[in-house]
Amino acid sequence: MATLEERPKPEERPDKDPHAHPNAVRREDITVSELDDVRPQTWERAGEEWEDLAVAARKARTHVENVLDKLPLVWQSEASVQARLQLLSLYQELTIAKQESKAAADTLTAAKHGFKLASTWLDEAKELAKEKHLTLHDDGSVSVPDRNYPPNDPDSQGAARLDAENAESLRTRVTAALGYAADVNEHVGYELERVKKAVEFSVLDERTREALKQDTAGAKDLNRVFSGQGGVLLPPPLRDEGAGDYDTREATDEDRAIKNKMGLFAMGSPGVLGGPISAKHMLHYLSNTGEPLDIDVDSMMDDLPDMNRNVEAQLKENTPAWEAQALAEYERTGKPVKMVQQTGWQGWTATKDPDWFHAVGSFHYNTVAQVEVVPGPDGEPKTTIKYQTHVYDRYNWDAGKTTPVPAMGNVSDAEMARLHQSGQAKEYDMGGQSEVRTWNG
Repeated sequence: MATLEERPKPEERPDKDPHAHPNAVRREDITVSELDDVRPQTWERAGEEWEDLAVAARKARTHVENVLDKLPLVWQSEASVQARLQLLSLYQELTIAKQESKAAADTLTAAKHGFKLASTWLDEAKELAKEKHLTLHDDGSVSVPDRNYPPNDPDSQGAARLDAENAESLRTRVTAALGYAADVNEHVGYELERVKKAVEFSVLDERTREALKQDTAGAKDLNRVFSGQGGVLLPPPLRDEGAGDYDTREATDEDRAIKNKMGLFAMGSPGVLGGPISAKHMLHYLSNTGEPLDIDVDSMMDDLPDMNRNVEAQLKENTPAWEAQALAEYERTGKPVKMVQQTGWQGWTATKDPDWFHAVGSFHYNTVAQVEVVPGPDGEPKTTIKYQTHVYDRYNWDAGKTTPVPAMGNVSDAEMARLHQSGQAKEYDMGGQSEVRTWNG
């Protein structure tokens, strides 16, 4: 989100974190006993029930549509006009119910696929633990029981090495299972929260249509991710309302004057607005097209080293589990494996750079990685991880913020928002991706 406000000081933020964002994805660890309790068929049944609800909503909507078509032919009065308005409202609500029920069904089906694979890896891990007489703990750790091997015995040393190799193989499988289950739990929970929020929608306005589109697309993509059909980028969090609907009131002379002045500053004195990037984004807003704008993510990460460090920290945190999952699948199938993973959308605020702060303010990013395992020259599996960071934001405005602009005095975000409302400028999506990089740990 673009902003004209002054950059916040960390000590002024109640959470003490200058980058905290309400939409950041939260992840919870899964234990062996918790994954044991998961029944993929339960998720499948829940998905079927939501699918039935979607079908019922579609049939009800079709019935309402037929009544709306025939109503003017048999009933024409003031009361019929009111009845038609109520039926139109019901038609919109049923449309929302149909699409969101389908999104819920697809999400629950995705959960079934994901938990089924995680459970398969866990079952293999438990079988290995039983076969090799190893102890698998609830947190996923592995220990070798005391074998009472005689000291300085070559055979005992060989058996101890074999125990260590078996323990490492077991650890790989259980790490894969629990990590993947946590991924499924995180992303499915996130998608279901999106669906849950749709209960607030009752009118098919522009914002609702966009939300429905993102929810249904996100659920389908999630199903593809966890059913092994290929990696896709999960959709970013729902954008906020911004200034609301476009071109809903008459423009005033003040609106036109603000547009002209901001355009002049953006072209002639970009530093006034924060710098060349924020000026470019402002000019795109004033161009009134609403077309998406590309962000140079590599430059952004160069200019925001704290963000780049956070991307690397998340990769460092996630790559052990990703490697374990790919290795587990490689060992299970005996074939080369390519798995697409992602950290999930994270919130960030460009507090350290005034140009990016005024250009995007707070935004979301998601790092997608391809984990490949192939046989190495020595026959041992070789793992390669390549990754790319994606960024998304909506260029829009919030009320209640102001900033001093030379020769103009204080300009508020509310004044900038009115340009969208009066058809003088138009909010837009912006985003991009970094170059593909190789992770070296």
